[in-house]
Parts: sequence; structure tokens; C-alpha cells
Amino acid sequence: MIDGRIKLRHIACFLEVAARGGFGRAAEALHLTQPAVSRAIGELEETLGVTLFERGRSGAVLTPQGETFRAHAGAARAALRRGLDLVAQARSGAGTVVAVGVLPTVSTGLMPRAVAGAKADGLAATVRVESGPNDWLLGRLREGRLDLVVGRLAAAEAMRGLAFEHLYSEEIVAVARPGHPLATGRTIGLAELAPFTLILPTAGSIIRPEVDRLFLAEGVARDGDVIETVAPSFGRAYTRGSDAVWIISRGVVAEDLGEETLVRLPLSGLLPGGPVGLTTRAGSPVAGAVEALARAIRRVADG
Repeated sequence: MIDGRIKLRHIACFLEVAARGGFGRAAEALHLTQPAVSRAIGELEETLGVTLFERGRSGAVLTPQGETFRAHAGAARAALRRGLDLVAQARSGAGTVVAVGVLPTVSTGLMPRAVAGAKADGLAATVRVESGPNDWLLGRLREGRLDLVVGRLAAAEAMRGLAFEHLYSEEIVAVARPGHPLATGRTIGLAELAPFTLILPTAGSIIRPEVDRLFLAEGVARDGDVIETVAPSFGRAYTRGSDAVWIISRGVVAEDLGEETLVRLPLSGLLPGGPVGLTTRAGSPVAGAVEALARAIRRVADG
């Protein structure tokens, strides 16, 4: 039975502090005072009989009990928000909206074909596609702002309260402009990249650890000229206009490789791909329109 002392304001404050890692930042996002947010968290902890956050100078960090509560609180708020949206749609006569989050690698390849396929199958809902970093998309999924995410499998702690369905593994490649000094067709050692600018995913990206592991395994130091970005438009423009070498998921540059505006450099070391799949909120029912889009996504991935 739900304790009647737990209010929506408690849940809202708790989830915002957890997401932003601090009471001040949460208060600013909620347009409340910091004492009001602190009071709400204190009341929630008193009601639950546990400590939800470890407070410190660096901010607020979830305790194990806080992590557990976050998964269920996020799912509850997402379900409530979805219910309110459906009621509002029914009242206004507006059509159903399916909100899907996708990685940049997915937004240009798989997703356009999947949406077209779903529409051809009769999906009448409005499909809203948002693109961004994997961790940001998963946060919006937990909050109920997205119905599903097509992205990478995150670390175990980031997947609490979420369910992942594997679709395919995406290769990581090194690419350069046509006519690049290394674009000779022969296999290239990592050490040969040293004279050139390297464009790498940012440190917080899902594929960066795979890239770092390859350099470590080959005993090659990355002490040269490095640019870090997860912006495909920047990486594409910079690589085409310079001798930089861009290490990135193949899905981001699949069209460029097909049009030969970029070429792949065959590396001696292996850059293993990472799993890409459908992520939904665990235990939450999937609406018919969402499942229809998910079926189309699976079909394209299998094709």
C-alpha cells in the first residue's frame, strides 16, 4: 500500500536531485528554493525510513536505497505522465505521439527506413524523433519523455529500471578523405596515425573505452593532436577538409563511405563493435503504436 504522505512534489524533487547530482541545481530546474527541495527530500527520507542521498561538497550521490527507489519512482512518474498525455489527447482529439530517442548513428541509417516501414504498415501516430548522446536519451526515457530508445547498451548501473533488446552490433571504423596519405589500400598500424590529427569520440561516449583499449593493446600513446567530438557534422566536415583521421561508429559515416566522400582506412588492430538495441522502461506496458514502430525497427535491423 502506498504511504499517503508521499506526494508528487516529493517524487519530482527526488528525481531531479538524482538526475542533476545536487540540491541547488535541482532547485533551479524546478523553479524552487534550495531549502524547499531539501525539505522535500528530508520528508521523503523520513517517510521511507532510509537515507536516499549522501550529501557532500561535490553534491548529492544516491545511496543503494536511493538507486532502488529511483528506478521505481521514475517508472511510476513515467506511467502517470503517459496516462495524462493519453487523456489530454483523447480530450483534444489529437492523435497519438510516439517519442523515440536515437543515437546519431541510427538517425541517418536505420530510423528513416523504420519510420517509413511503420507508416506503410498503417501507423497513423505522429512519430517524434530525438537524437543525442546515449546517457541523455536514457534519462529522458526514465522520465517518460521518450517511449523507447534505439541506442547502445549502457553500463549495468545506467540500465537499472530499463530493459534492453539487442538488434545488432555496430562496427567502429577509421575514416579519412579520399587521397589521404594513408589511403593506399594496405593495412595500417596505429603508430602510423601519429603524424595526423585524430578525431575521437568524447571521453563520456559509449564507444570511447573500446577505442582506448585498442590503443593500449597496441602499445601506442595518443600524445599527438586530438579533437574530441560526438557531433557528426563537425567530424564529417573536418575530415573531408583536412588530413585528420576520424574514428567513429560505422553507422555515422555509412552514407559517406557509400558516396566515397570518405574512405575507410584498414587498421591492423580490431575495433570491436558495440551492441545496439531497443531500450524501454522495464515493467511498463508498451502502447500499440510504440510496439508497431518497434516491429518496424526490428524488421529493418534484421534486413
